[in-house]
Amino acid sequence: MTLNRKSYFIFLVLLIFIQCGGSIPEMHYYLIDYPIGMKSDGGEPAHQIILGVAGFEAAPLYKEERLVYRDSPYEGKYYHYHRWITSPEQMITEKVIEQFRASNLFEQVVAFPKYSQVDYLLQGTIKALEEWDEGSQWYARVQIEFELVARAKNEIVWQKTIEKRNIASQKSPPEIVKGINLGVQQCIAEVEQELAAYFSKPNNSSR
Repeated sequence: MTLNRKSYFIFLVLLIFIQCGGSIPEMHYYLIDYPIGMKSDGGEPAHQIILGVAGFEAAPLYKEERLVYRDSPYEGKYYHYHRWITSPEQMITEKVIEQFRASNLFEQVVAFPKYSQVDYLLQGTIKALEEWDEGSQWYARVQIEFELVARAKNEIVWQKTIEKRNIASQKSPPEIVKGINLGVQQCIAEVEQELAAYFSKPNNSSR
C-alpha cells in the first residue's frame, strides 16, 4: 500500500516526535456554563407573554470552536489546543433560555423554532468572544447584539449591542474562559433588565 504525499508528511512528523522524545500537546476543552439561581418563589410571572429564543449567530471569527485571542482590531488569532466543547452559538443560546426562565419575567420561555407559537422572539449575534490583549493587561471580552421581534407584526421593537470586559488575573486560556463566562452572564442579565423596563411600559405589556 502506498501513502499519498499528505499522509506521508503526517507520518513523518509523528515519527520525528517519537524519535525526539516529544509528545503531541494535550487538547483542552471549555464550557460556557455557570449556576443560575431562581429569582422568584415560582409565583405568577411578571408578564403573560411567551418569549421564543432563536439560535444565536456568530461573526465569522467566532464561529469555530478554537478560542480566539487578539491584540489588534485588524487581526484575529486562535489557540490551537484550547477549544470550546461545542459551538459558542449553541452554548450562549442555551444560557439565554436558562437565565430568562429563571427570571420569571415571562409566562414561558421556549426554544424557537421548535416551539413556533410565540408572542416575541429574542435573537442575537455574537460579535466578540475572546481574549483581548492591551499592553500588559488581558481582558475577557464579550460583545453580543440582541434583537427583540414582535411576531404579530414581524418587526424589530428593541435592539441593543452589549459589551463586557473582565480583567483576567493572568494570560491563560482557563482565566480567559472564566472571564468570558462572567461576561456572558452579565450581558444576558442586562438584557433581562432592559426587557423588564420595556414591557413595564403600558403599551408594551400585552400580547
